[in-house]
Parts: sequence; C-alpha cells; structure tokens
Amino acid sequence: MNLSSADYVKVGISLSLTGNYSLQGNSAYLGLLQWINRVNRKGGLQCEGHTGMPVSLTIYDDQSFSNNLQNNLKTLIDDDKIDIIFGPYSTNLVKSAASFCDQRGKMMWNHGGASKELHDYGYELLVSSLTPCDKYFLRLAEVTKVKFDSKLRVCRVINTTGEFSKSVAQSAVDSFACKYGSDNIVTKDIEISAAAPTSVFQHIGSFMPDVIVFVGSYKQDIEFVLNLSREMMIKPQLICLPAAGLDQFGNDAGDFGHMIVGPSQWEPCLRETSIYGPTLQEIKDSMHDGASLDYVFMQTYGMGLIVEYCVEMCKSLDDQLLRKAVNDVDIKTVFGKFVIDSNNGIQVGHDMNLIQWQNGYKRLLTDTGKEWEPFYG
Repeated sequence: MNLSSADYVKVGISLSLTGNYSLQGNSAYLGLLQWINRVNRKGGLQCEGHTGMPVSLTIYDDQSFSNNLQNNLKTLIDDDKIDIIFGPYSTNLVKSAASFCDQRGKMMWNHGGASKELHDYGYELLVSSLTPCDKYFLRLAEVTKVKFDSKLRVCRVINTTGEFSKSVAQSAVDSFACKYGSDNIVTKDIEISAAAPTSVFQHIGSFMPDVIVFVGSYKQDIEFVLNLSREMMIKPQLICLPAAGLDQFGNDAGDFGHMIVGPSQWEPCLRETSIYGPTLQEIKDSMHDGASLDYVFMQTYGMGLIVEYCVEMCKSLDDQLLRKAVNDVDIKTVFGKFVIDSNNGIQVGHDMNLIQWQNGYKRLLTDTGKEWEPFYG
C-alpha cells in the first residue's frame, strides 16, 4: 500500500546529536526511535478517522546550540508540517524551544528539560514529564546520615548562569535545612571556572565541607571527579553530581566515581505495576543487544507513550484538543507516574530517585532501605 505524507503521524525533534549534550541527545534519539518502532509494529496510531496511522520521524541536529535549535524548529513547523513536536534535551535548550513553539502556536512535549521557571511563563501548549530541577535532591537528607558537630558545611559548586545548576544545588541545601534546621547549615558557593579548575579546589579545601554538591555540564562533572582524586586534603562525607545518574558515568569516572551520589529520573530496578504500554522486559526484548536503557532513553520513550495515549484518546492530532486531554491524564508507564498541573503543564506526579555508585554499580537509595555509604568517614 502506498501512503501519502498525509497518512502518517509526523513526529519531529531537534536534538543535540553532537556538541556538549551529545551523550544525552543520542540516548534520547534512541528512546524516541524505539517508541516509534513499537507504535508502527502494532499498526500505528488510531486518529483522524484512521484505524492505524504509521508514525514517521524527522530529526535535526542542533549541535547543542540554541540558534541551530530555533532554525530546526522553524523548518519542522513551516516546511515539514510536523504534527507532534518533541522538545530537545537540556533545560537551557528546552526554554528556547518552548518560547519558539509558543510564539508559533505549536504544542511542545517536553521530555528533556527539568525547568520549574519554564512553567511560570504562561506557555499554554507546553507539557512536561520530568520532576523539576528544584526537587532533584530534596530527599538527600532522608537517605543519608551525615555526621557533623555544630554546623553542617555544604559547598555548592555551580554555574551561575541559567536556572538548572543553581536550583539543583539549592535543593540539596533545602533537604538538609528541612531535616536539621537552616540555622545549622553553613553554605559556600563557588563558581565553576573552566579556565582555573585549580582555584575551585583551593576554595573547596579552605572551606572543609561535609557535603559537596557540584552541578556543571556532564564534562565538567567528570573532570571534577577525576581531579578530586588528587586533592588529598579534601575529604567530604558526601559528594553529589547530576552526572552520576547516567549509566555512562560509571565508565567515564571509573573507580573515582565510587560513593558518588546522583539523581535519576528512572532506574531499571523500579518495577511499575498496572502500566500503560510495554513492560521494561518487553522493551528490552525488542531491542538489539548492547543498547543502553538509561533514564534519558526512558524519559523520551515514556513521553512517547503519553503522546500515544492522548492521541488515541482524542482521536485527533489537534494541539488544542491534545493539550486539553493531557490535563486529565493520570497514568503510569514504564517511566513512572504522569500527572501535570493543569494550570501550567508542570509535572507533579513523577518521583525523583537518588542513587549511589558502589563498586562500579548504581545502587538505588530511595524507597529501598539500602544503606548510604559516606565518601570519607
């Protein structure tokens, strides 16, 4: 049977297949591709009067740059006439994409940016599936038992531009303040400087922290861990990095990643019940050997399942109808629970997890009763 372009559900995305976010961008691409393959194997999506419309994918590389992203989105919307727009990866790029899509009256399905601020801008056609970044480490004090005398000393090493770094680091402080009281917390903020990494360690060493929360790019996080191994005078009990939530962190950090704690939107040991869509084992069985199913892969796949659910519920590809339908979605997929605040599209149902690398493996700390082990002490 010959199909015209009108007989397809056209999905489009701009991802960072190269550049600073290429590790996560390529993982997101694989997750989206696997979801599309699954939909097409089962006969397509039921919508627009069709019993089954196959899904096509158009993808452009933004090279991790906002200007490229906006050019790609313009092409997807104006030239390719895409039906469903998936957002890019990274909070900064997602903000740029959401603004552009809002101006063009196009709905954006955000799987790759954990911004809270984004949902304060009044974007009516934006929905997100991730736990916001201001909640990344809110359960840190719950799963760790940091010992201190009079004051807990927390060092935040952050990029001062943008929301993500500051919000993630602040969530760790908020967690300890809730448990021990804000008067018992002393903090020191250090700006990440790619030009002078030695000065970062000098500032950390002079503070003598109990806890270090380092929030840079993935590359910066890895370089920090590798360089820390040479800083014999810095001996915190707890080190936290967002990069530690990725499977690739274990390969790149090696033995130096031992005892590092990180946030993760999803872990394979979590077994959701009564879910919409395939189980984790069914996804694994459909893939080639050796493919990594990290949380970036799964959050994109999971958003695909939400799109699938809404399209088949509405029997339509109209953005206004889909956005209205998402307000009433309260389901679990293999990625976890999906519920948004209907006022602004922010995710309120999904849980953030915390993991620790122990002997080359990620160990889930949240909701398992497993013991956290201190970095030193």
